[in-house]
Order: sequence, then structure tokens, then C-alpha cells
Amino acid sequence: MHKATQPDLQVEPISRFALLANAIPLLAIAVIVSVATVLTTGAVGWTATFVALLYVLPPVTARIVMALFGKPQGRDLRQDSTAFKVWWVLLQLQMPFNRIPWLEELLRLVPGLYPFWLNLWGAKVNPASFWAPGARSLDRPYLEVAYGSVIGTEALISGHLSRIEDGRFLVDIAAVSVGSYAVVGARSSIGPGCVIAPGETLTALSPLPPYTHFINGKRQ
Repeated sequence: MHKATQPDLQVEPISRFALLANAIPLLAIAVIVSVATVLTTGAVGWTATFVALLYVLPPVTARIVMALFGKPQGRDLRQDSTAFKVWWVLLQLQMPFNRIPWLEELLRLVPGLYPFWLNLWGAKVNPASFWAPGARSLDRPYLEVAYGSVIGTEALISGHLSRIEDGRFLVDIAAVSVGSYAVVGARSSIGPGCVIAPGETLTALSPLPPYTHFINGKRQ
């Protein structure tokens, strides 16, 4: 007897554009190193210029990209769509900070500096918000955090969700909104399109699936 086997699922390959765009983080670092070398002399000057460009060049580039092509949002975005390509470039520009989280932790040592930097990416983050150690946002342009809100330790906020459906690679992209005086508990995970109403507390370790509204202590 022959064992019944499940037919092989045909999954579309990663596009050439997506593969090439993976080089953006390395290219950005190379550009920053080159510019710092040309503009400065001495270790102190070079280091200061490198650090300044590292924090400023990627978000400014992201803002230029969004000014030219718009800020992509939507569901079921395919690899061949312009929206996907723009979002993928934005994600790659953020990749050094996603890979090395302590770069953001350094900014949080200075009150108000981290929200200012997030807003440079195109976010809407009030300076009077608190980010606990290890809190992370993977899609900074898709972040809205209001006055007095608290993002708990190691909470994860993502403005995108990727998946394979019927063999196709699809992405949902939407902003995440945290209302005034809302608390996102430690190690919570929040997906794209989620809204936490003002004054609400999402308890620690709580997952919030994409496009969920958390109001009156309930998921809707």
C-alpha cells in the first residue's frame, strides 16, 4: 500500500526586489561611514558624525520615501504591489535598530528624545509617554502613542503582519494607536490596526490580534 501524501504547496518565491532591498541596511551603514570619513578628521569627530548620521539619515530617508510614494496601508498586499515595495524599503531602513535594540535604549536615557526620534520617522508619539526597557516597535512610521501612556517592559508593537495564503506571500499594514493614559503591559504583543482606548490597561503577557480594539477592558 502506498501512503497518501499531501500535495506539495506551491509558494511564490521572494521577489527579486525584496531580495535586493535586503542590502539597504548595509548600504546605509556604508554611506554613513563614507560621509563621516570625508567630513571629519580625528576619532572623536568621526565618531560623533557617524552616530549623528546613524540616527538621522534613515528616518529622514524614510520621510522622503513616504513623501514621494505615500505611506502604504492596507490588507493582503502582494509583493508586486507598489505599497508592498514602499513598506519593504521602510522596514529595511529601520532594520539596524530592529537588529540592535540597545541603540534605541540609549535614546530613552534622555527625556523626550526617543519620542522626538520616533516622530522623525513619521510616528505620532507624545513626548509625555513612557517607554520601559526592552519595549519595541518594528514599524515606527505606523505608531500613535498619546499623552501619559505607558509601554511596558519588552512589549512588542508591530504595524505589519505577514503570512502565506494559498501559496502567496501577503502583508497587512496598519497603524497602531495607544490612547492617552493607556498602559500596555509587559511582554504584551500588539498587531497592526490595533487601538487601545484612553485609560485602558492591557495586562502583562496579553496578545492583541490585528485590527482589535481594546475598550472597556474587552477586545472588540
